[in-house]
Amino acid sequence: MNEKRILIFYPHNFYEMSDGTHRRFYNLLSYFKERDFKIDLLSINGFTNNWTGEYINRRDLFDCITVCNWSPSIKEQFKRALNIKRGCLQDFSFPSLRKKFRRLAESKQYSFVLVSYVYWASLLDEIESNITSIIDLHDFITLNNFLLSESNDFRLGRMFEDEIRAISKFDYALSISEEETLILRPFCPQTKFINVPVSFPEKFQNGNEYMFDILFVGSGNTFNREGIKWFMDGVYPMLPVFVRIAVVGKMCEYVGNKENITLIPYANDLDEIYKKSKIICCPLKGGTGLKVKVVEAMSYGKPVVTTSWGLTGIIQKSNNGCLLADTEKGFSEAILLLLNDRNEYRKNQSRAQDFFCQYYSTSIVYKELDTVFMG
Repeated sequence: MNEKRILIFYPHNFYEMSDGTHRRFYNLLSYFKERDFKIDLLSINGFTNNWTGEYINRRDLFDCITVCNWSPSIKEQFKRALNIKRGCLQDFSFPSLRKKFRRLAESKQYSFVLVSYVYWASLLDEIESNITSIIDLHDFITLNNFLLSESNDFRLGRMFEDEIRAISKFDYALSISEEETLILRPFCPQTKFINVPVSFPEKFQNGNEYMFDILFVGSGNTFNREGIKWFMDGVYPMLPVFVRIAVVGKMCEYVGNKENITLIPYANDLDEIYKKSKIICCPLKGGTGLKVKVVEAMSYGKPVVTTSWGLTGIIQKSNNGCLLADTEKGFSEAILLLLNDRNEYRKNQSRAQDFFCQYYSTSIVYKELDTVFMG
């Protein structure tokens, strides 16, 4: 059997596992390892986080890790600022990174190259066209920028054209959301789209002893901050004081000290926290892609209370173990229904487990990836 080797670009140190994006990337690496790929990684130090020697020297997943320092020139920074003003898609690559990517691609016989995010799609211009190329989208970037924009004159068309042009360079596009695939695929007829959501192993349990009634897990991104503020301002005052709440991650910075709230700024292993929590809340008020925390909750068979935004990217909007509420009153009532009605809880627990097994288990996602990498 011929050896399969892949060169991957990912701009963050995913070992920190600080958000769902890193977790999904780790899942992708685990797939390659399971399929006996030789994996080389090119990443950036200082873009969003740092690579220390401890991480660079790890060999649990990679044959080789190469790290470039984040060092765009003044000219490139000016050009990037100008492009933002013009409403163009940003190109985050820079000469030393492109040079390093080209040299790595030429150094070995790679079967595949995979680039993460359309912001870095120009890296593909540096390599020969005979290597199968994959773009891992992570997000619908134009929509995400539109939702984050504070300006009323956001130029949707220009950025969308740039995004389509970037995706169309690649042979395959990995999409985290079927909804985003349906929007983007018709504009990129030469690129084959594969829906690859986040996956988790099954960790179902049916215990009755819980340390927390409600669990929040989330990074400090804009949508999480807006969501936790909405919850604390409008939903929290409607809940009885005896409801025990745990908040995990950078969202802790936006929650005040409350008698019934346990703040856990960093957790190396979420497994025990999930197992000790009865229901999961995801009070999002915006965002794109797939909500990793919702799928992770399902992997434990936990019912979820969320808003319409929390179901973004979820292929089925009902009978999935999630209770949906977009008002403060409705959200608090959904929480109390699950906490107080044992039959309702068990019904949604069973739905979450069935839905997860059908769409998000590791074996299901691996079959999708096999169509690209094992064909």
